[in-house]
Formats: sequence, C-alpha cells, structure tokens
Amino acid sequence: MIVSQQGMQKHPLAACIAAVIGLSASAGAHAFQSELHVFSVGDIMGGFDGSTYGETGSGLPPVPSILCGITNACPDNAEQPIVDRDGDVLYPIDSEFGFYVVDFVGAQEKFRDDDYREGWAGNILDGGQVIGVKLSNAETDRYSVKAPLGTWCQGLGGNSVKCSTEHYSVMEHVLTCHETIPYFFADPLSGLQGVQSTPDGSLSVNCADTDLDDELLVLLNGLPDGRLTDSTPGVQMDANDNTSVVNDIAVGPDYSLTLKDDGKALYRWGGLIKRPNDIRMYARLDLPPAWKEANADFEVTKAHLVVTHWITNNPNDQLRPEDLENEAATGRGPDYRILGDGSWVSTKPCYEGDADFIEGEEGSTDPTVIATGTYFKNPDFALTSGPGTAVEPGAAPYPFSEDLTEALTNAYFTTIERDPFEWSYRLQGTADNVYDFIGSPLPDDGLGQLVSGPRWRLKANKFGQDIPGLEIPTIECSPPPFDRSNIKYNVGELVTTVINLLDWEDENGPLATSKGWVDTTVVEDTAEPGRCMLQANPFVTIVNVEPGTCNVTPGEPPITSNGLPMTEDFDLAVYVKGDRKPTAVFNAFLDIEYEGEIPGDAVTDAALVAFDVPERVVIGNTVPLAVTVANVGDTILSGDVVITGTTNRGDTIELTGDLPELPVDAETSVEVPWVVPGNKPAQVSLTASVVVDGDANASNDSASATTKVRRN
Repeated sequence: MIVSQQGMQKHPLAACIAAVIGLSASAGAHAFQSELHVFSVGDIMGGFDGSTYGETGSGLPPVPSILCGITNACPDNAEQPIVDRDGDVLYPIDSEFGFYVVDFVGAQEKFRDDDYREGWAGNILDGGQVIGVKLSNAETDRYSVKAPLGTWCQGLGGNSVKCSTEHYSVMEHVLTCHETIPYFFADPLSGLQGVQSTPDGSLSVNCADTDLDDELLVLLNGLPDGRLTDSTPGVQMDANDNTSVVNDIAVGPDYSLTLKDDGKALYRWGGLIKRPNDIRMYARLDLPPAWKEANADFEVTKAHLVVTHWITNNPNDQLRPEDLENEAATGRGPDYRILGDGSWVSTKPCYEGDADFIEGEEGSTDPTVIATGTYFKNPDFALTSGPGTAVEPGAAPYPFSEDLTEALTNAYFTTIERDPFEWSYRLQGTADNVYDFIGSPLPDDGLGQLVSGPRWRLKANKFGQDIPGLEIPTIECSPPPFDRSNIKYNVGELVTTVINLLDWEDENGPLATSKGWVDTTVVEDTAEPGRCMLQANPFVTIVNVEPGTCNVTPGEPPITSNGLPMTEDFDLAVYVKGDRKPTAVFNAFLDIEYEGEIPGDAVTDAALVAFDVPERVVIGNTVPLAVTVANVGDTILSGDVVITGTTNRGDTIELTGDLPELPVDAETSVEVPWVVPGNKPAQVSLTASVVVDGDANASNDSASATTKVRRN
C-alpha cells in the first residue's frame, strides 16, 4: 500500500487511489511518490506576501493573526467562530483575497483589516488527529454596473445568471439568432442567415439583420479612446480582473470585452459583477532528492497530483500547481466525425445547456436539441482578420477568440455530452476521421489513447465554463433540467481528484523537466523588461524583488504575483471560491515517473521474501511454485526467477520465470509452473533465486523449500 497515513480508516479513498492508479514506469526509469500532505488550518494563506497561519516549510514565519478564535480572541466587531452541523468549529479568516466593491465604480483589493470576513476554516479531527480542513466562504460580494459592462445579468429579487464567456459564438447564441459560425439558425453550408417567424407568418425577423454591433471602443478613465483592433495584452488594454469598468475594457452597444490574465478575451453583456472572497491554501510537497543536485535535469514522463476532498458546489475551485493555471486540460469533450472539408459534426444526439437552463425548471424553456450531424466546426467560415475599415452594422467581428479563428460553433461549447472532471481517452479501432471518447474518473491507459486529463479543479457538481449553472447528469444527454436522482456528482461526497501535470497545450509545459519544479532562479523577462520570472517557469511573475532588479528580497523565497512561495519542492495553491456551504479538503500527494542518470548511481536491490511450495505433489501434475519478490532498492527493476532442485534419487530440476518490471517499494508474486517428474516417490529440495542485473545485495536473493513426490 502506498499511503499509510493517519485518518485513512475514516477517509479511505486517499489510500486506495494509489493502488488503483498504480505505477507503470519502463526499465531505466525512476518512480517517486511524495509524502502525504494532510491539509490543516496551518495552510490557510493571509495575503500576497505568501503568509500562512501555520508553519508550512516555505521559509516564511507563520502569522497567527490570519485566523482568530484559536490562539487569539476575535475582535468584538469582527466575525466570530461558528459550529457547523457536523459539530466542527470553524474560525474566521482575515485575508487580502477579496475586494471592497462600489456600485457603478469598481472593486479594490482588500487588505488585512481585522474584520475577519473572508470566510471560515477549521481542522477535521479523527481520534484527536488532524485529517483535513473544512472551509466555508464568506458571501460573494457583488456590484452593479451599467449594462453591458457586467459579467452577470441580475434580475429582481436578487437572482442572477452568468452573462460572460470566452467564446463569441456562445454569446451570440444567447443574444441573437444571427450566427457568425453557422450551424443552427443559419444554413451551415451556404451561411445564409435564417428567418424566425410565428406559425402564421404574421411576425418575422430576418436573422441577417440582427447581428451584434461589434464596434468596441476602449475606455480610458471612462471615456472612449479608439476602437479595439488588437487584443494582445499591453497593446491597447491590459488584463482586467473585474476591478475596473472605466479602464481596460472595450464597450459596444451590445456587449463589452476585457482581457483575462492569460490573455484570452472575455465577452460580457451583464449589469452585475461578482467578486468572491477566496480561501487560499498553500502546501509544500517533497520532490526526489536527485532533482535538487547541481545541474540535474530529468525528463518527467508522468506527473499526477492526487487530492482527496469533498465534491464542491463551484466548478471554479482551483488547483494551482507551481502557481500554474492550465486551460489546456479540458476533461472529456463531445464525440465528432471529421468530414472531407475539415468540418466536425456530432455523432450523437444531445442537448445544449447554455442559455436554456439556469438551475431549475422555473424560467427555463424547452432544451435545444443537437442532432447527429450538427456542425461543431465549420472551417469555411473561420475568421482570419478583422473587418478592416468597415464599420457597423454588417461588419464581421474581429477574431479575438479561438471559436472565431478555429470556426467552432456554439454547439461544440455547450453540448452536455462532456465531463470536465474525467480523464478522456480516444477509443481504439475507430476510423481515422471518427473521434469517440471514453471517460474515466481516474487515469486508465487501457481505455485508449489519452486525449486530455480533467480540468485543474477540485471536482464539482456543475459543468462550469460555458454551461456554468447546470449540474452534470448521471444519464448523459438526458433532457435538462435534471431531477435529484440524475445528478452525477453530489455536493459533500468524498472523492479523489487526479490531475495530469503534463497536460499542456505546448508539449508538456514547464513541468516536463525536473528544473521546472525545483529551479528558483529569478531572471528578467526579455520580452517584457521589468517583469521578473522564474528561469524554468516563465508563466509566473515574481514580485518580492528589490526595486529596479530581479533580486529576491533577502531571507525570502521567490513569491509570485498570486502570493505563492516558490521553493525547490512542489508548491501547490488551492483556491476555494464557493459560497457559505462548507466543503472539505483532506490530503494530497504526487505520483511521478522520470528518466535520467542519478548522480552517485542508485542502488538496485531485489529481495526474495517468500517461496511457497506444496507439502506434497503428485507425479505428472502441473504445480505452481510461487516466488514473492520485493523491490527494496531505489530503481525500477526486472529480471528472472530461477528455481533449481535435486531429488534423493539424483534427478535435477531447472525452472525459469519472468520477473516483470517492479517499481520501487513494490512487491509481486511470480508463479513458475512445474510438471512433477519421475515415476517413483521422492524427496525434493528446491532453491528459488531472483536474478536482476546490477543487484547490489546477494544476501536476500534466495530461499529454499522441500516437498514430497508421490504417486496419484
């Protein structure tokens, strides 16, 4: 068993997951699993300086004032500890991970103000031992803005629905029947826009006349400052994290646009912006000592992060390994077939979940059917450039998002034939132009060719992304809304999430070599002078540097712009963004395989730990002789099992069996078949040996046994 830490009797999934995912390294490779990290209130972060409530090994001192009610009393005017329905005590958090909001103005990042209103956290105990941490967010803050500047559409009575997306096609399907990438209202072959009319024809609308006004004007201090033509961050606008509606936002009559931290466009058309109070945790997990040797540079061939937690109610609860956010990990997407012109069409009837359903039957309409043959990709209508000097109405939009440049339709993004929390494999044996995917909650290479791991999120009950409020059904492609018996993931259930840290759009990303994990060298970004980054992980920005340099503040580890300390071990941030209903995070560990020469030569040591032989055997029968071998060295090994013997009548026996590849700290049983020889009773002495090249210890390689041969 790989995991044998405290609390596993009460929460067994973390223990059994290791046995399920197994180890599969090839000969010459190395396998490593980190110590199990058990989450606790000590991991709770307080701010962008990397501070945590307890000692985490980051090199920074603990800050006990991040929580109140444990070692220090809560101020009278602050939130107070609460006891949840399970009897767990949760203590208030004072952190910087939230915003002060002002209607029609914007939001300002919080500071440590001793109000303790950023959520609650408390240890989960089993027999007096900490086995995890329970978390409850503060209520999400929100502020009103003039439409279409917002990311949510608000209604009377406090109701709201998400009104933002990274895909123009999805927004267009919500706001109009015009289709830039035709598939439903418009003819997908000719592109001719449809006509919507009442049954008797007395009322009609030509969808060609309803295209969105795509002339977006960049705001500078609230005033228009020219049309947005380039969405590259830093050219006309910088990224906007919903803190301003007067700068870094481009506005038109129908919708607005901002840039996310990763440079992607975010289309928005609402009158409300939400700013959740994050609860953030930091965990440091150990890495192989060989990675930390001078000039070490190993190729990482497998890297799984295994986290045991409760299913949450928010699909945006993030796992950020080494402070990386990876949108290339998408989980399982819809099946499709590629036509001769490069178009993708659906192969299964299903339903859209984008604009038709919020969270229940009230206010919903009949679901839109995605029939077999519906266009997911329509390359004849891809946009490669903007409208040039053309102005609205009638001009095509600038292709600021991948759906326009790749010609992906709304159907592709909003069909509910998907699961963002599954490992996705392409079925073997299908035609070259057919892409059928099978999903698995855990990695399983026997299912086919790996396409994508799950999203880098804690597993939640909802789809998220372009179907944000819809829960994932047990019966896929059943018509929404779903009743309670048809919900696949129930909030509060114990689950283990495994994400693939090599699931990267650009090959295997910064974690494909050991340097990307352990190198903390800070350098200046030559493409963006003044920005400091890690030499081996350019996706993070380091902020605790001396003015005018990229020299880290003495005595501190490098700290990213998100407040995560970066050490020579594995640094993990967990963001929980859901509202008040508590969730729990228990533990995490790494399962890694890598290749390369280890300085100082690793020790190869196979141990024969058991040799099982029957007391009596019958002449002519085939008997399995069982040899149990353990890998007690620090390299993956393989070889042979050899059994020799003699009888008291002078006969000799020689048998050989294959020892399969055996990971470090694992053991296996090899059964060697023996056809019992002779024609008279005899006494047989047998010796079993394990033979492995480079075995450094011969003293534990053999074992002996005896048996008696008799007639039937």
